[in-house]
Parts: sequence; structure tokens; C-alpha cells
Amino acid sequence: MAGIKDVAREAGVSASTVSYVLSGKRSISAKTTGKVMTAVEKLGYTPDASARKMRGMRNQIIALSAPIRGDINQARYNAYFLRTAWAARNAGYDVMLLTGPDAVKDIRRVTQSNLADGIVLLDVEQDDERAAQSGTFSKPCVAIGYPSSHAGCACVDIDFALMGRKAVDFLYEKGHRTVVFLRNNESDYNRHSGYVVIFRESLLAHAKELGMTVIESEHYEADSFDAQHFVSTVFAHPDRPTAIINQANASVLSQVLMALHDAGMSIPQDVSVLSCGTYFEGEPTRFPITEMPVMPEELCAEAMNMLVSAIEEHTDIKGSVELIEPALKRRGSVAEAGSGGTI
Repeated sequence: MAGIKDVAREAGVSASTVSYVLSGKRSISAKTTGKVMTAVEKLGYTPDASARKMRGMRNQIIALSAPIRGDINQARYNAYFLRTAWAARNAGYDVMLLTGPDAVKDIRRVTQSNLADGIVLLDVEQDDERAAQSGTFSKPCVAIGYPSSHAGCACVDIDFALMGRKAVDFLYEKGHRTVVFLRNNESDYNRHSGYVVIFRESLLAHAKELGMTVIESEHYEADSFDAQHFVSTVFAHPDRPTAIINQANASVLSQVLMALHDAGMSIPQDVSVLSCGTYFEGEPTRFPITEMPVMPEELCAEAMNMLVSAIEEHTDIKGSVELIEPALKRRGSVAEAGSGGTI
């Protein structure tokens, strides 16, 4: 079995440098870190693995992989960070946050060095490299999301396909036959964020089955959305919509609500609004909005339960999927089409 000196020799560095790279206790250049990690992978080195196994020791640390991007929804991210940390603490674990751009490399560093006992993945895309590589990690892994490739990890998420169908059914049963779909910003679609793509596809497919007309908003970035243009364009449509299904964040939706008000339209008397896959508990809108929200508390608790089971009971969680049924929060922004009543 390879030792730390073998890794140092292969990488052309000192044994202490290898130790610093694996422990993260000292800043080491990216070039040197790359050499060390390449040597670690080539030699299959796992520091202290056998000794820890013999002693049955764990570090009681969960690595939370959540690369930081410039366009993140801070309210949602904060909620998931807090709920994961809370669930970990309740299970007797601390959380190590991994935010670097090379997420797979970061995960390998903390798992191969036994710094972390397991991994939770946040901000999961449909084609997520972390999930695709999870079968090669030396520790169990749970994705909060539903990536297309997940044979090596467990997945827990809201059933966004079901959410799309339920949103259509909810409005259809209230007599709405033409609705506008206010998309999320284009960066999330370009990154193939699973929840936005799955929800949209399900919504459009089910609306077509029922004969409901869906007018999609134009593509936009969060900092360039024109609410006045959106309202004047959509509500001048010959087949004028009676409801909005919203996927955008609170800032964008609040702009739309104000533009509707300026155009003389009231919520829900003239236009019903249903928001889906949003988190208005953390970023409230200008007016209360009926919502099928994301559920950080439930998702993070379930993810931690699965991960702790794998760590402490050696449960095989690879490939398992837990989809949570979406919940409807009624806040008075939906009415029967043409009735003026609230739901």
C-alpha cells in the first residue's frame, strides 16, 4: 500500500507538502496541489484509512459541496446552508463548506484525506459532474437534486414533474384556460438546473394534454428584466391570459405585480398568480402569493438521514432516489377565472 512518502516522491515534493495539501491546513499553490492530487489518484493513496477503519473512528464532519456563482439566489442558498448545518448538528456532525470552482477536485481532497465522512451536493444540475463522479468518491454521497447520472450517489428532491402537473390541474380546475408562464432567468436554463427544466417540461406537456394555452415569457437575465414590457406584451395578446404561473425570483415577480397594478389590473380579481419552485418565505414578494415552494427543511433533513445511515450503518444508498411531494401554500393570489374570489 502506498504511503505519504511514495506520494511525495511521485509528485516531486516533500512529505510535509503532501500533508498540507491533504489537510488543507496551509495554502499551497494550485500547481503543486494538482501534482499531489494526481499522485494520490495514481497511487490510490488513502491516508490513515486502515488505521481509522480498525479504530472505527469518524471525524463527524460532512462536506457540503456548493460552488459559489455570481448569480446565486442568496435567500435560497442561505436556507439550504442553514438547514443542512442544522440537520447535521442534530445528527452529531459539523459541516465543512466546499465552494471552489473545481468541485470534484475539492471533494476528492477532503474524502481521500479522511477530513469528511460523507458529502452533500447542492445546486445540482441535470448533467452534474459531481454526481456523475460520485461512484469514485471514497465516502457516501447524497445529492439534493435529481441529476440524470446518479448511480454513485443517493438523490433527494421535490418531485418537480409532479409539481408541473399539479400547477396546471390547480388552475384548470379554477376555470383558467390561458395562462402565462413567467420563466426563471436564462442562466439557470443555460446551466441545465434540474428543477427549472423538469418543471417547465412537465407543465407544458400536461397543459397540452388538457388543451390549456401557455404563453411563455421571453428569455431574460435577472438584471435585465423589463416588467412593463412583459405586461404590455402578454396582456395585449388576443387570447388574454387569466393567470400567471411564476418560476422567477421574488424581485422579478414583484416588478410584474407592480406593472400589473400600474396597468389597472388587480390580483387575483383580474389575474391569478401561482408561484412554483420558489422560496418566498426567505425572499418575500410585494404581495402574498399562493406558492408551491422549494422545501429546504424537508430536503436537507432527508438528505442527512440518508447520509448518516450510509456512514454509521453502512447502508448502500447508491442510486436510491427519494422524491418529495410538493406542497401548496395558499395565500390568496388565485381566484376562480372571472369570479374575483381568492384562494
